[in-house]
Order: sequence, then structure tokens, then C-alpha cells
Amino acid sequence: MTDPHPHGGAAEPGLPAPTFFDPSFERLPAPVAAETNAEGPLLLVFDPRADHEWLADAAVALATGWQATGRRTVLADLSLDDPFLGDRLGMPSQEGIVDIFLYGASLARSARVVPGRGFVLISAGTFTEDSTAILRHPRWEQLVSGFRSTGAALLLFVPADAPALDAIARHAGEAILLGGDGVARDAALPLALAGVRVRAHLAPPRGVAAAAALASPRPGASPVPPAGRFPEPEPGQPWTQPAGTAAAAGAASPPAAAVPVPEPGWEEPKPAKRRRAVSPLLLFLLLLALAAAALWFGPQYVEGFPDVVPATLRGTAQAEAAPAPRRSGPVAAAGEELPYSVQVSNYQSAQEAAAFISEQSRRFPEAQFFVVPEEQGGMLWYKVMAGMVGDTTAVLALRDRLLEADVADEEVVGGRYDLVQRRPLAFELGEFRDAEAARARARELSGREIPAYVSPVPYTDGTERWKVYAGAFPDSTRAEALRRTLAAARLPTRLVARAGRPPAAPK
Repeated sequence: MTDPHPHGGAAEPGLPAPTFFDPSFERLPAPVAAETNAEGPLLLVFDPRADHEWLADAAVALATGWQATGRRTVLADLSLDDPFLGDRLGMPSQEGIVDIFLYGASLARSARVVPGRGFVLISAGTFTEDSTAILRHPRWEQLVSGFRSTGAALLLFVPADAPALDAIARHAGEAILLGGDGVARDAALPLALAGVRVRAHLAPPRGVAAAAALASPRPGASPVPPAGRFPEPEPGQPWTQPAGTAAAAGAASPPAAAVPVPEPGWEEPKPAKRRRAVSPLLLFLLLLALAAAALWFGPQYVEGFPDVVPATLRGTAQAEAAPAPRRSGPVAAAGEELPYSVQVSNYQSAQEAAAFISEQSRRFPEAQFFVVPEEQGGMLWYKVMAGMVGDTTAVLALRDRLLEADVADEEVVGGRYDLVQRRPLAFELGEFRDAEAARARARELSGREIPAYVSPVPYTDGTERWKVYAGAFPDSTRAEALRRTLAAARLPTRLVARAGRPPAAPK
């Protein structure tokens, strides 16, 4: 049964307290009973250490309840390294998420209606060694847009320890946590960085009755069909009724051909090539060139070929011909994206922020400090940030080190989780082949009250250059104050993805 009272464990700061939930009764708690009003998919973030049968049953109960309200609902299994959702439903994995993104499988063909439930399941699909690439795939934007346009609900069943949880979360509007206290600890930071609101936290029931309810079948026993695992609920609202009943109008299983799943076009249609006739003049010039080549090279490679080219002309041409330099491929930046930073403090003047950075840079040379001018609440603040980091593991280590040294102040943002921020965009103000020249340019700009900083960027030819950046922002709206300043100073106002070589870790 569902216990409306919070779970015994303490909730993570900023997250709802866990609530006991027994999916075998299919009575959904109030926070998750109705469909979401937020844009984007809903994440079902689960603790992979929790009981897999309870996790699968909870996800099925949620999808069934939403389908019973009349909302077309699709449940996608993103547990790509260890899928178990389909097996629990008695629907072994066939084509699924991996096949859709890597091999061009049809979305409609990969989606299957769950018998007796009415909602649609997209299984994990073919095994892949790089599940991170799937969660970061650029086609997610197109897929999510297709679901929005059709009004269908998309539930993404994803483990809390997925390395790219923050990437897939950026497409979502809300999340529901499934599991014990560990899921909140693992998922809190990635969801906060992506700006996803946690709607509820459902935890498995405890005690003897709960253990009996969640017990696995005996070895050799026939698998329990989905209908047997989800008995008739007590009378209540439509979302508490089993799919297909009169109370759940519109929730009956449709035929496979009528599955309401968007089918976005993965590839842009290519225009048909028009065949062009060969110009007679072009054909004549080609034959003339072939004849000239034969006269020039024939005597050198074919024995007895008449040499009609004067020796003086051939010698002069050979003397003047210099070996053309071999051109390598185009040189391009090879640095990695560095979207994460730690917010350290706030100041109302650029001079105070600069003085703070001057003092702390001597203590933490590897944690590059820089200032971000940003309007907030109608005032211009000078936010001191630390570090340009490419992954959450490294930025968490930097945050903890700065907190331990009493450099970072978590009160300025409301808590230690909010100290870590994803700010991928910056203004690029120049590129230099010499580090000192780049730093001199940054000092010059800072003297004009345009706080700038430098990042080394490796290139594909093995060299390294230095880019001068200004600011670091989560979006273009937050960058507007600095953009106006740059425009007034006649400086570039192009926002780019901040990239470079991360500084070496402290020894």
C-alpha cells in the first residue's frame, strides 16, 4: 500500500521527503497521481542498488496510472547497461533505444503496447559499450520535440549513477526519484545542474509484509504475469483503476498500428541529383590535355616513344619545378568543453572582486578565479567563479577543497549543491599564440572594467594557443549585461562554448 507519511530517512536539502509506495496496490501517491504540467519528459530516476522488481513495478504503476487518465503515455528504458524493465513485464528486450539512436531503427516499430496496461514500452534494445553516447546524443532534442507536438507523455526510466544523467536531464521538466536515500544523494547534483524539479521521492515499503509483497518467484517457478502482480485496486479515482476498465476510459490497449508514438525524420531528405550532359568543349579540352601529357611524359616512361619536346624546354621546366609543399589537414581546436565552475562569492564592485581574486590566486593557482558581471534582482553583481572543469567529479572535488579552506561561501547561493554551476557560454575576445600576450590582453581589458581571463587550447597540429574569454553564463539572457558592455567598447559580442585544457590537478 501507499504510506502518505514520509520515509524514516532524512531528505536531502531541497528535495521532497521519501514516501513509502507499494505498487502492487496501484494506488498512486497524490504528488505523482496526475500528469505533469512541466515541459519535456518526466525522469524516473532510480537507485540501481534497490530491489529491481520493486523499481520495475513502481515504473509500471506510474505509467499505467498516467495512461488511465487518458494521457497517451510512453515508458522508455534507459537502463542500458543492465536492463530489467522488459523482463519484469514479460516482454524481453528487442529493438529499442540503442537501435533507434545508433542503427536508425523505426521508433514506431520499436514501441510496443504493454498487454493489459495500455501504455507503450520502448525497451533498452541492443547492448552498447558506450551508453553515455546514447544519453548525450543530439537527436534527443528532435525526439522530445516530437512527443511535445503530439501531446504524448514520455517517461524516461534512468539509473541515478548514469554518467550522463545531467545531459539527458536537460531535456526533462520534472523528475520522480525511485529507491532509498541513496538515489537522492546520487541524483541531487545532476538534476540541480540541469534545472530539473524533483516532484516526489517514492521509496519501497519496509517490514515483513513488504518483503512478502516484493518476494521474487522461487527458482523454476513460472513467471508471474503482469496482471497477477498488479491486483484489482480499491475503488477510487480513474488513475487508480487498472487499464482497460470502464473507469479508465480510453486506457484500453490499442492495436500496434495505432500506437501514438511520434516518428520524427532522423535524416533530412536529400534532393535527387540531376544528371548533367557532358559539354563538347569540355570533352575536347580533356582530350587535348591527355595528348599533351602523353607527349611530355611518354619518352620518360615508354621505350621508343618519340620525343618531340625540345631538350632546353624540358630542362628549364624541370629546373624551375619545385616540390609543392605537402598540406596537412585543416588545423582545428582540440580542447574539451569546460562548462562547470564553482561560485565562490558575490560583490557589488569590480574592485572588491578583483582584490579577492588577487589574494586567493596565490593560495590556489590551479583553481583559476575569474569574475562574471551579471544582473540579478535589478542589481549588477560581480560573481567570483573558480575553475573551468569538464566533468562533475572534478568540479565536486574543487568545491569541497574550497569549502574546506573556507574560501567558498555556500550562503551566497543557498546551499553547497548550488555552488556548482553549469555555465558553458562565454564571450571570446581573442586568440594568441603566446601565453603572456594573452594574459597582457586580459589585464588590459580588466583595466577597462571588462573582466577577462585566459584558457589554454590545444590544436590538432600539436600546438597550443590561448583564448581570452569574458564571463561564463548558463544562457544568453544572463549574458545580456556583459554583452551591452562589450558592444559599448566595440568588442566582439559572440557567445561561444567555453573550451580548452583543464588545469592540472593539485599535487
